[in-house]
Amino acid sequence: MTKKVFVLWLGMMLFTFKVSAQLHIVSRVVDVKSGEPLPFASIYINGERNTITNEEGEFVIDADSTDILRVTYVGYRKLMVAAMEVGNKICLSTEGYALGEVEVFGTDYFINKLVKRIKKEYKKYKRKEVNFFYRQTSRAGLTSTSFLEAFFTARPAVQLRKLSFATGRFMTVAGELTVNPINYFTFVEVPLSSYTTPSQTNDLMPLMNDYQRYYLTNCQTMSDGERKVYVISFDLKSPRLKGIEARLYIDSETFQLLKYEGRGMRNAVRNNYQGRVRIVPIDYSFVVNYQFVNEYTEVQSVHFKVDFMDERKHFETTGILYNVGERFVKSNHKMKFEDNIIDVIKNQDYDPMFWNKNEIVKRTPLEEEAIGLFDRDNLFGIF
Repeated sequence: MTKKVFVLWLGMMLFTFKVSAQLHIVSRVVDVKSGEPLPFASIYINGERNTITNEEGEFVIDADSTDILRVTYVGYRKLMVAAMEVGNKICLSTEGYALGEVEVFGTDYFINKLVKRIKKEYKKYKRKEVNFFYRQTSRAGLTSTSFLEAFFTARPAVQLRKLSFATGRFMTVAGELTVNPINYFTFVEVPLSSYTTPSQTNDLMPLMNDYQRYYLTNCQTMSDGERKVYVISFDLKSPRLKGIEARLYIDSETFQLLKYEGRGMRNAVRNNYQGRVRIVPIDYSFVVNYQFVNEYTEVQSVHFKVDFMDERKHFETTGILYNVGERFVKSNHKMKFEDNIIDVIKNQDYDPMFWNKNEIVKRTPLEEEAIGLFDRDNLFGIF
């Protein structure tokens, strides 16, 4: 091989390596001015490699060196960044941000437009199913007491429905401290509309036929410099009502639902503490993000946080659920509210290699602490 040919061959090899190089990106999405983390921001590459940030604004994703990451967060300008240029921090801006009252139409006009779109999408796509990754962490005081990861299949049009269990792992320590997570997974099924929620529920939700009877509503506009967004608030009229107080973020042109956040009012949970099952009041908050990738508005992610006191001890459970589309295993066990997910997990084999390869959403320090504890003592798969 001549020197000229060798140099040409070497250059081609280096070019090929550069094009096909794999990157393991670990970064954080923050507000450009305050430096505050932006939890549950979306990071898109393609249909197979997408993720969201965790509560600390952190994410992890594998990418080709030629990939372009699209980072979005409602109310912020989207950012396109080359995978090769991603550092330890990605800053999003609210340049052009504005918040003001809607002046031309009343709030009911925008709610009715949203409901019209929801009804149409739900009717057409209500049977569509996709897969979801789920992670749940509980603690008593400052002690991590349980950790759960699972995959579900669910119907995601408008709001999450019909969860079906595929595979999971669970571990708990210090039985006398443990919150019993029999049905905490149901907190991801945040009710939004009476048109897509079973009629037997008694809870109030924002999009009901007679929402004016129970809610005070308000609509404001918000712009991120690229599009205008309507922000509709729903506040319960009476402090005695049980239901959801929330804000809906809606694209002003298409009336597509972008985000649903709020808190449950006057909720309760069954807590198994020191061998006794008690019904205790809780503080419950949630964030639901939506995406439009399959010709309809579907749930992209759900995050919830439940806080309560029992026997003078503070308990906290957080959960995050993320839409992974067609990836991973199919589900075969329909889950009901009263189902004990631990019993379902017990009836399957535990494959540690599967979970090591599928972090999906970057773990928070609390979650790393929990999984480190259980891995160290080889407790996963032991119930």
